[in-house]
Order: sequence, then C-alpha cells, then structure tokens
Amino acid sequence: MQTLSGPLHTPLSEVEPAGSAARSTDDVRFSSWLEHTFDAVLGGILFVELVLLFGNTAMRAIFTNSLVWANEVAEYALTSLAFIGGAVAYHRGMHMVVRFAIERLPNRQREYAECARHYFVLVVALIGVAYAVPMWIKSRNNLTTILQLSKSWTLLPFIIGMVLTVLFAVTKLARYRGRHNVVAGAAVLALAVVWFLLQYFTGPWDGPGGIAFALLLLLVLVFAGVPIAYVLSVTAYVYIYSSAAADPMAVSFALTNGISSFILLAVPFFILAGKIMTDGGLTKPLADWVTATVGRLQGGLLQALVVAMYIFSGISGSKIADVAAVGTTLKGMLKAQGYDEAESAAVLSAAGIMGETIPPSLVMMVLASITTLSVAAFFVAGVLPAALLGLCLMAIVFHRARKRNWPRCAKTSWRERMSITYRAFPALLVPIILIVGIVGGIATTTEVSSLAVVYAIAVSVLLYRGMTFRSFFSTMADSAAMSGMVLFMVSAGSAFSWTLAISGLQSVVSGFLDALGGSSVAFMTFAIVLMVVMGSILEGLPSLLIFGPMLLQMTTRYGIDPMHFGIVMIIAMGIGTFIPPFGICYFVTCAVMDTAVERVTPRFVPYLAVLVIGLIVIALFPAISLVLPHALNLK
Repeated sequence: MQTLSGPLHTPLSEVEPAGSAARSTDDVRFSSWLEHTFDAVLGGILFVELVLLFGNTAMRAIFTNSLVWANEVAEYALTSLAFIGGAVAYHRGMHMVVRFAIERLPNRQREYAECARHYFVLVVALIGVAYAVPMWIKSRNNLTTILQLSKSWTLLPFIIGMVLTVLFAVTKLARYRGRHNVVAGAAVLALAVVWFLLQYFTGPWDGPGGIAFALLLLLVLVFAGVPIAYVLSVTAYVYIYSSAAADPMAVSFALTNGISSFILLAVPFFILAGKIMTDGGLTKPLADWVTATVGRLQGGLLQALVVAMYIFSGISGSKIADVAAVGTTLKGMLKAQGYDEAESAAVLSAAGIMGETIPPSLVMMVLASITTLSVAAFFVAGVLPAALLGLCLMAIVFHRARKRNWPRCAKTSWRERMSITYRAFPALLVPIILIVGIVGGIATTTEVSSLAVVYAIAVSVLLYRGMTFRSFFSTMADSAAMSGMVLFMVSAGSAFSWTLAISGLQSVVSGFLDALGGSSVAFMTFAIVLMVVMGSILEGLPSLLIFGPMLLQMTTRYGIDPMHFGIVMIIAMGIGTFIPPFGICYFVTCAVMDTAVERVTPRFVPYLAVLVIGLIVIALFPAISLVLPHALNLK
C-alpha cells in the first residue's frame, strides 16, 4: 500500500517545515505523548481481540460451545482499530498519499501545499465531530443484539477518532510558520466559500455534472497530497451536500457501517501475521528454502525472487511491505552474484503484480467483504491465475538469463536441502494454515487468521527466537496502526462507493458502454483500463473500494461471472500500482533495490508485456479462474 512510513520514507509525523523546530518542541512532545498513549491502547485492543477470537475458537473446538458475546465485543474492537487507529496512522504518516505532484513543486510552494493538505484533513475531522452528537442522540435507543448495550457506545470510537484527528492535525499545522498557516488556511477557506456560493446559487449539482465534479475534486485532492482516505471522506460529504441526494449525516453513518462486515475482523490478524513473519525471523528461512529449491535454474536468484513473492504476497496488508521484505532479504545475494540492480528491481516489480491474487490476499478479502463473493471461493479462484503469471515470469527470466548468461546458484546437496526445508517448514505453515483453514471450511476466516497469528507468535518466539517480549508489543502496536489505516480506508471507500451508487454513475457508465456496442468485451476492456489507470493514481485498495461494487453489479448484465471478473479486476489494479509514472509501488521497488527509476523502466517493459498478455488470456478464458472453485464446489 502506498504509505510514507518505514525505512523508505520519512513519516509525516517527523516532517518539520524549515525553520519551525524551535517553536514546535512543545507540540512535538504533546503529539508524541498522545501517539504513544494510543499506541498502547491500540496494541491492547488488538491483543484483546486476538485472545477473544482465538479463545472462542478453541472453546468451541474443545467443549463444542462458545461465548456468544465474544464476536460482538470483537466488532467493537474492530471499530476502535478503524477510527482510533486511523487517527494514529495519520499522525505516524502511514496513510496512502500520492506525492507525485507535490514533490515536483519548488520548496517554498511545497511547504504551502503540505500545510494546506493538513487543513483538508482537519476539515474532514471537524465535519465528523459536528455530526457525532446528533448521531449519538439518534442511536441511544437502539440496542446491540446480544449484550443489549446502547448502540451510541459503538459510535464512541468514531467520535474519539475524529477528535484525535483534529488534535493531530492541529499539532502538525503548529509546526508551520505563521505565513504558511495564513496562506494555506485562507486558500482552503476561499475554495470552500467559492464552492458553497456556486452550488447555492446554481441549485443542486446532481446527475452527470455532479458526478463529474465529485470525481474531479477527488483527483485534485489526491494529487494535492491529501491522504486518500480523507479525500474519499470529504468528497463524499461535499457531493451529498451539493446534490441534496441525502442528509450529509448519512455519510457519517456510511463511514461507521462500512466496516460492519464480520469478515473484516480478520484484517488485523492478516496484517499481524505478516508483521510477525517479518519481525520474528521467519523471512530468512523461507528465502533460503526458495533459493535452494529453484536456485539451480538459469538466473536462479531472480527465479527465487519470483517464487518468494508468490509465497509472501497477500498477508502483510501492504504490497510495499511484501516488496521490502523480499527485496531486502535477497538484495545482498543478488549484488554478490553480479545481477544488475535495475534488472532485479524490474523482476521484483513484475512479481509484485503477480502476487495480487495469491491467497491469502488482503485485497481479495476486503473485496469479498464489500460484495457477495465468498472469501474461500475467491482465494481458490486466484491460485491458477497467479500461477500462470508466475510461470510466465519465470519463463521470461529463464529466456533472458540464457541470453545474458546470468549465473545459477551454488549447488546444494540433498542433506543441505533437507536441512533448509526442515528449518523453513514451520514458517511455511503460517500461510498454509490460513489457506487450508479458510478454503477447507474448518473455521471462519477470522477464526483461522487468529489461529495463524498465535502459531506465528509461538514459532517466532520459541523456535526462531526472533521476537522478544518487548518487540512483540512493538509489533502489536505497529500492526494495530497499520490495521487502522486499512480499516479506515475500507470505511471511507465504502462511504464513497455508496455515494457513487446513489449518484447514478452506474447508469452513466452503462450508457457509455452502450455507445461502444454494449458487448461483454467492451465492458471487460473498459473495466481493465479503468482499474489500471485508477490503480496507478489511487493505489489498489482505494480503487477497488470505489469502483469494485459498481462494476461487479454490472457483470450480470453482460453475462460475466463475478468471481472471474473480480480476479481480472485485481490483476489490472496490480498492474496500475506497479507502473510509472504514478505507481507508488514501482518507485518503492526501485528504492528497495538501490537503483534509479530511469534505469529500471526499459528493463521492466518486457516483464510488463508478458503480464499484460497473461491478463488478456485470463480475461478471455474464465475457466482459468473458475475451474478450481467449481471442482471444489465453492460458490
């Protein structure tokens, strides 16, 4: 995912405008204290959620009985992670941000733009706070199903999250000089006044004109560097107010209801499992096993890179984390064997695209949660398309390796290979537990993910000894903040998708496709191009959240299986996130491999061409996606 945290970027919470350090010390201390306090709170919430769900699963397996209230408490914890964690993630600079345009501004103008984007976040939070009180009042008399608590208490995390976001935004703005705040604040206020006056005197902005305005506002704010989750939220509020299609409070309810799917309870555990694999020492044994398995092929380490991405993709919650984990593990070995850094980066980018449909995939799970698709069937449907793309990549690597005489890895004896496999096998069981448990119907997605987390913790602490008691809680806090970012993105994306649904965009798209002939080929081509473009601009998850539900609803009209269409959409989105000039994952891959974008691009083109051809083949032959789900009787 497109974040600015981690070793490749400076977190926004640490970015200090020029000349502001002396006057912002108290603000930094305050925001740092606030962040660490809520880090502990979020880590505790995630730990409680893990204990509840794993304990409930174990109790049902042993005593054939369960705590009926555990899931309701876990859902409350999920809401807390989404909104409180989303606020902390904003402070830590973990939200998805498109910086392509803002970083090309001169330094002085960039500081004004950086300041202005925090004002937009402040506006979203203030709107949320403004609607929080009437939402609280309306929900007081509604009770939860099992615990019979007032549903107004379930809105408390939303209120706390919005208030926290206000505080964090104010502390960020306090780090800028007075003139930056005056100019940026005045510019945002002027834009708001102009918008209000125009729509007031011209009447409601509904229909195609209103839709065009909403999408234009979306793109402008995205390229202005505003965190995408907040862009989706403010655009939804603005469109609903401008079009008078509904009460703007409905957007706030859509935000809180956007994460009500039980499946989403597994999101924090998917992320935590991936984080434990990285922090707990499980990455290196897996990389050694992959290298020993395919390293004797021509271009062995690049082949290992592709296979490693096949294994790692999907469970970390962040494509950037996948790329960083595999890239940093194999980078030294690639250099030592004389591989060009640009070629390695090109293969790593292509393998990242391939990995989008590999189960257990967070993107697939989120798409299933906002549609009627089955998670288990979706996971199975992604296996063969990912394998096809992976084999295509390995074939072109082999071809280029023979042409350029790239080396093979050193030969390993059977005894060494068995020893490496023995050491890697416990780590390999983490994704196997997730896939087999979910697809086999042994337990729900959430229960299986909690089991995989507990197993990963045990392996990393007791076997690999890569995690201490202190680092465990640090991993919990980081995973909670990452979960907050993802869940808040799902919440905002669901609200914006609901906005598009009532706007009539689907009718506009249908009319456009009718003008193109109204065939299934035209629809599939349109969807692929749209997802590649929007995946490049918005990154993968937001683009799927916005357009996925609408496009999937249209599949029945064109006689396309929604499961097959979902796989095609995800691959197209993946291509968008890894292609220049906007694809953030492409730039991150270049940074991981210590090379320039200009050197990587010409080497990346052949791999991209193979993947595009593979996508076309998958789109033309639905059986590639559907044969396994049908064989296992999954729908």
